[in-house]
Amino acid sequence: MEQHTPRHRPSGQYAAADSRRAAIIDAALLFFAKAGYLNSSLAKIAEEAGTSATVITHHFGSKQRLLMAVLEAREERTVRTFGRLGPGSGGDSGDDVRALFREVLALASYNLTQPGLIQLYTKLSAEAGDPAHPAHTYFAERYERVARHLASALQRSADRGQLRAGIDPESIAREILAVSDGLQVQWAVTDGRLDFVGMYRAHLDRLTRALTVDGKGLDEPAGEEQRP
Repeated sequence: MEQHTPRHRPSGQYAAADSRRAAIIDAALLFFAKAGYLNSSLAKIAEEAGTSATVITHHFGSKQRLLMAVLEAREERTVRTFGRLGPGSGGDSGDDVRALFREVLALASYNLTQPGLIQLYTKLSAEAGDPAHPAHTYFAERYERVARHLASALQRSADRGQLRAGIDPESIAREILAVSDGLQVQWAVTDGRLDFVGMYRAHLDRLTRALTVDGKGLDEPAGEEQRP
C-alpha cells in the first residue's frame, strides 16, 4: 500500500499564525474594554489589528468565540503568574490566612498593570448579568470557582486553628470578591485615581484581625496556632 507522508505546516507559519491571533486578541481586548462587547464590531477590531474581519472569522469563527478567547487568554496569564494560589500547589499561601491574603492582594496589584483588562471586566460583568450574553456562563462559573477556592483555603486555615470559631469561609470568600470587584469599578471610573491597593490592603488587614485567633494584622507575625 502506498504510504503518504503527512504534510506539516512549517514552524514559521505556525509562529505567524500565533502572532496574528495574539494581535487580534489584543485589539479585541482594547475594543471590548472601551465599548463593551455589544458595541464592538469585528470590522473595527480587524482594523486595529491590521487585518480583516474575514481573517478574524477564520481564526476564531465568530465574535462570541473571540470574546471567549480574550477571557481565556487573561485567565491563562493569571494562572501562569499566580498559579501557586491553587490548593496543593505547594506555594506560599499553604494553610496560612495571612499568606493567602497577601497573595490575593498581589494578584489585585498585578491586575492594575493591565488597565484594559479591568475596564473589560467592569463592562462585561455588567453586561453579562443578562443570561443571553455570551459571557454570562463564563462569569457565573468563574465567580463560583474563585469563591470555592477562597472558601477552601479559609477552611484549611480554620482547620489549622488560625481562625476564630464560627467563621463561615464561604461568606468571607464572597465578601472578598465583592470588595475587590467594587473597588475595581471605582478605580476604573476614576481613571485610576482611586488608591485601589491601599484600600484593599486596609480591608484585608481589618479582615485578618477580625478572623484570626491571635487578632494580628496582615503583615504581623502570626502567633502560636491553637490546634484542636
